[in-house]
Amino acid sequence: LEFRRVLFRSGRASMGGNLCNASPAADSVPALVAAGCVVNIQGPKGKRSVPVEKFNAGPGKTSLKPGEIVVSLTLPARPKSSSDAYRRLIPRTEMDIAVVGMGVSLTMKGDTCVGARVGLGAVAPTVLRVEKAEKALIGSTLDDKALDAAAAACSAACKPIDDKRGTIKYRTKIAGVLLKRVARIARDRVKGVEHHMHEHWA
Repeated sequence: LEFRRVLFRSGRASMGGNLCNASPAADSVPALVAAGCVVNIQGPKGKRSVPVEKFNAGPGKTSLKPGEIVVSLTLPARPKSSSDAYRRLIPRTEMDIAVVGMGVSLTMKGDTCVGARVGLGAVAPTVLRVEKAEKALIGSTLDDKALDAAAAACSAACKPIDDKRGTIKYRTKIAGVLLKRVARIARDRVKGVEHHMHEHWA
């Protein structure tokens, strides 16, 4: 799975630790959102589970209640003819933190997309699931019209800040650019075509 590649590249910490750090720019979280991950929590009042996209509440903040801990993450079985991809844009000469991160999981039936999940990071206080982008992809052949609509939905979902890594305008534009790129990679992986990363888009 793509999220395993992400974790291998992003360090040697645990997946749960990366999630609980609650950084909007965390590399693993958009991939987990795209994969439909569920967070399993144990606390004084028992067990509960939440979708990963609802776990973090803001930068450095989670939805954990006093005494609760994350005990496991559950990933649903991936349907046949499905694949996923994650890419991020990072400053070439500065810190290794995403300006924008994008995870996409697709299920294809022939040339038609019949299932999609989109996770978008580093453009809002938490990693986002962009359901409008998913709806734009589902039922399409991932033609330019569908990709343009999904890209526009990702840009519209952005609520970024200006910082040394990127401006609001730049992040908003890159969110749409990455959606198109990552959706095409996920589609090609269903067909067995592998894309080689180069360092700027690692």
